[in-house]
Amino acid sequence: MDGISGFTNQLRFTGLSGLDTESIIEQLMTAERVPLDTLKQKKTLLEWKQEAYRNISSLLIGFKSKFFDIVNRSSYMLSSNSITPKIATSSKSEYVTATATADAPVGEHKITVHQLATAAHSVSGDGISHSVTGSVTEGSLSELAGKQMIVSLDGVARMVAFDKDITITEDNLADELKKALDKAFGLKDNGDSKFDVNYDSENNILTVNTTEGSTRVTFGGFMDETSALGILGIENGSSNRINLNSTLETLSNQMPFNIDANGKVSFIINGKTIVADKNDTLKSVFERINNDEEINVKISYDEVTDKVTIQSKLTGAGNNLEIKDTGSNFFAALKMGPVNEGKDARVTIDGQTLIRNTNTISVNGINYTIHKAHSDETEEETIRITQDVDTVVENIKTFIEEYNKLVDTINGKTNEKYDRNYMPLTDAQKKEMKEEDLKRWEEKAKTGLLRNDSLLERLTLTMRQALYENVEGVSITLKDIGISSRSYTDNGKLYLDEDALRKALQNKPDEVTKLLNGVSENVPNYSRDLTAGQRKERYDNSGVFRRLSDIIEDYVSTVRNADGQKGFLLEKAGIEGDLSNTKNQLYDQLKEFDKRIYRMTENLIRKEESYYKKFSQLETLLMRMNQQSAWIANQFATG
Repeated sequence: MDGISGFTNQLRFTGLSGLDTESIIEQLMTAERVPLDTLKQKKTLLEWKQEAYRNISSLLIGFKSKFFDIVNRSSYMLSSNSITPKIATSSKSEYVTATATADAPVGEHKITVHQLATAAHSVSGDGISHSVTGSVTEGSLSELAGKQMIVSLDGVARMVAFDKDITITEDNLADELKKALDKAFGLKDNGDSKFDVNYDSENNILTVNTTEGSTRVTFGGFMDETSALGILGIENGSSNRINLNSTLETLSNQMPFNIDANGKVSFIINGKTIVADKNDTLKSVFERINNDEEINVKISYDEVTDKVTIQSKLTGAGNNLEIKDTGSNFFAALKMGPVNEGKDARVTIDGQTLIRNTNTISVNGINYTIHKAHSDETEEETIRITQDVDTVVENIKTFIEEYNKLVDTINGKTNEKYDRNYMPLTDAQKKEMKEEDLKRWEEKAKTGLLRNDSLLERLTLTMRQALYENVEGVSITLKDIGISSRSYTDNGKLYLDEDALRKALQNKPDEVTKLLNGVSENVPNYSRDLTAGQRKERYDNSGVFRRLSDIIEDYVSTVRNADGQKGFLLEKAGIEGDLSNTKNQLYDQLKEFDKRIYRMTENLIRKEESYYKKFSQLETLLMRMNQQSAWIANQFATG
């Protein structure tokens, strides 16, 4: 049977002498393993402590990400815009809209839009596609009666059939086909047909196109004895619009692309030669052009107008678009017209005329975006810049709420009492408990692990000092703008007087900005390798938000300094998803516990083996004694 203590799994046969060896050894080993259970409990406590540290680190990282990471622009607090945002409103947004930075002066600004910036472009002179064309078989028109075909008009497919009770001739072919099409798709509101159908009897050529309001018509269907396509000489799939998914080779039957002996088509855009293969689709060629950052243009096909447009991605005057054929006739096949040069934007802002090559114009902290030119030079719009106090108050209110949650959690852990009556359970104890009871026990056992922790107490103390120590060159404090603590027992929690904050923002916006978000001129950027002098210089001249950001970074930074150290908490306990996960002080201690547990387990295995050997010898002796006693008793009985 298995070793009753769980250290060995050898198969043994005991109790042959009548002695309960298993029970005796179990009791002996229970006493022997007490030091091992104690050691495992200590390791479990250390694991829980590491987990508790990591939870604090995660809270700090989340707080830092929300308020001190520019990626989260809506809650980012290290920008002057978060403290002194401005609102820009336009008298007529159809002409101009605007946004304002923190540097924008409060007041009204007048703007007249004389001309928008445009991009250089070229457009096909005519439609690049052809009408649906059919080469009618002579003498077969009489067979059209009752024949049918599938026609699609702008994505709607209908069965189109010729009247079976009429004789179709060269004279009425066009009319009868139009009549069949009209019957299937209906007429326009004004009674006109959606189709233009003509028949050239001299050349036996039928042409079908759409009229204004309709775009793409496509002929198809089954090519059997009921189909009209064969008689009309229309190929299955014929359309009056090009198919961008067709290859250049296929399109060359409709558009005169010159494909060279190697099956290539080449052309030049803005000095760069583009070489396409005959098996490339026109769509893929367009996508290649559009994705080429070097030539910086956009090419597109408009199915409604049946024209191609090539436009520079840059607006304004200048040589931004140049297209040239190199023998492949690519642009000629697309019927590209001459290049129309781009124009600069021209506006008058507060009496000053400005010329820019884009329609976004930045002046004195205001970003104007113009949308439409005024028809009269005397017209003007008003851009009004106002202080957005409500947003600032809401931003700071949210920050304080989240900050209080953070310090409450940390202080709660450092003030939490530790109950020695609830130690980690041994494996044997866990087996005897219900799952719910086990969960409640562990919750109690995990309390107080960070009580009076010097690292966390130093963190909260440092953050409190950062909030209340004076910022160099600033005459006000947090208390002056309505942010304060009410009692020492609050452990650093903040309270906000919204009215006082609004008043400070309106009367001293620059001072509030420096207090909360000031930047040190000499040491503007945080670094893990700042000297003590540089740190003091940065701290003294930085606003309280930047101070808090630096402090949190000191504790949870994943970047190593020159000494190879990461943030204090990561050096202590590490965090998942980072190399510190297996390189930290507590991890090293846990590995040492593993070594000690392994050595102690080995000793207990040897101890258990020793007990079994001794009891095996004892059982052998007892069996001999029993045999001898039985023999002597037998002798007396037979004497």
